[in-house]
Amino acid sequence: MKKPIIIGLTLFLLRGLVMAQTGLSLPPALKGKIPWDLSTLSQAPEFEWLNQSDSVWSLRYTGEKYEGKVTEVFAYYASPATIGAENVGSGDFPGIVLVHGGGGTAFQIWVKEWAERGYAAIAMDLGGDQPLPTAEQENPWGSKRTRMENGGPKQDDVHKFFRLDEAFTEQWQFHSVSNIIRAHSLIRSFEEVNPEKTAITGISWGGYLTNLTVGVDQRFAAAVPVYGCGFLQEGSAWDKQFDSLGVAETQRWVKLWDPSSYVGNATADMLFVNGTNDFAYFVENWQKTANLAKDAQFTLIPEMKHSHLHGAAPEEIYRFISTQLEDKSEFISSVKLKHKGGKVKYSISHASDKIYMAYTGDEKRSPEREWKLIPLDKAKGKVTIPDDVKLWYIYWVDTHGNRRSSEVKGWE
Repeated sequence: MKKPIIIGLTLFLLRGLVMAQTGLSLPPALKGKIPWDLSTLSQAPEFEWLNQSDSVWSLRYTGEKYEGKVTEVFAYYASPATIGAENVGSGDFPGIVLVHGGGGTAFQIWVKEWAERGYAAIAMDLGGDQPLPTAEQENPWGSKRTRMENGGPKQDDVHKFFRLDEAFTEQWQFHSVSNIIRAHSLIRSFEEVNPEKTAITGISWGGYLTNLTVGVDQRFAAAVPVYGCGFLQEGSAWDKQFDSLGVAETQRWVKLWDPSSYVGNATADMLFVNGTNDFAYFVENWQKTANLAKDAQFTLIPEMKHSHLHGAAPEEIYRFISTQLEDKSEFISSVKLKHKGGKVKYSISHASDKIYMAYTGDEKRSPEREWKLIPLDKAKGKVTIPDDVKLWYIYWVDTHGNRRSSEVKGWE
C-alpha cells in the first residue's frame, strides 16, 4: 500500500480558504485564545512506520512542540488490508480514530477489532508514552508502556487541571486534541481510506477528548463519546481537583477545557453512551452535554460498568457508526416523547417488546443512586411518572438489539 506523506500547504492569502475547506474551526468564544495552527493540523503530519510485518502496524508521527522540543506520538494502525484483504482500491475503507481513557494508551487490539469490521483504524497514545514490545506484555491489551524520549505532557491530574498559568502549548488538552486531529489528518491521507467517511470514538477521558475534538475538527461524519462529558465542575469524580483550583480558576478551566465549551460546535452525528451509575461522569452532566450537540442520540444503559476493554463495545458504538458511514440500517430506532405533569406519551420506532421507564428518586448526584425499571406496554404508549421520581427516561431495546434511551428528564 502506498502511504503518501503530506507535509503542509502554502498558507499566504489562502489560509481562510483552507480553513473553510478542511472544516477545522474553534468555537466562536475561543477564537484567538488557543493557539492551534489549524491549517497545519488539517494536513497529514510527517511519520515513520516502525513495524509493518504484523497484522497491526505501528508508527510514530510528529506532534506539537513541548518544552521547546518537537514531540513524537506513537500510534497503532490496522485495516482490512493489514489483516489480509486483497485487491484493495483507493478509498475502499471508512476510517476511525480511537481515543483511550485516562488509564490507557494506544491499544493494538482496538484497531484490530475495527479492521475486522472493515475499517481503517488508528489509536494513538496521549500521554507521551509508547507501549512496551508485545513480548514484554502480560496481556493482549498492551497496556504496559514506557516514556518516549520526545513525548508530550503526561496524562495525570497535574497536567489536566493545574497548569493553567503555563503556556497553552504546554497543556495536556492542547496536545491531546492536536494529536487526535493529526491522527485524523494522517489516516485521511492514506489511499485505502475514504476521507469523507471517518468517525471518532473515545472512552472515559477519551470520551471527554472526543467532545473537545469534534468541536474543532468538523471533518468527522460520526462521533461516539463513551462516559466522558462536560460540566465536570457541577459534580464528578474530580470534585477535589476543582475545590483545589478555587472558583476563579475553575471557571477559567471550564471555559478553556470543559467539553461544554466545544461540543456545540460539532457537526458530526453523535451518539452519547453512558451508564446510569458511572462513578466519574454523572447523568445530569452527561445529558446536559449531549443536549448541546446539534445532532445527538442517546444510549444510557442501566448500571453499565466503566470499562476500557474494547474499542468497539458496547455494540451500539459500531452499529451507530456503521449506519452513518456504511449506509447500514441497524441503528435507526427513534422515540417521540410528550409529557405533561405526571403523564407521559411515547412512540418508538423499530422497538422490541423490551420497553421501560427508568427512574431514580435519589436527589444527590452520585453513582450510588438506585435506578428502577418499570416495564411498559408498547401498544399503550403511555405511562404515569411515579411521585418519588427525580430523574427518568424511556429505555428500550430495538429490533437489532441496540439499547436506546430518550433524553433524561428531571435534571433541568
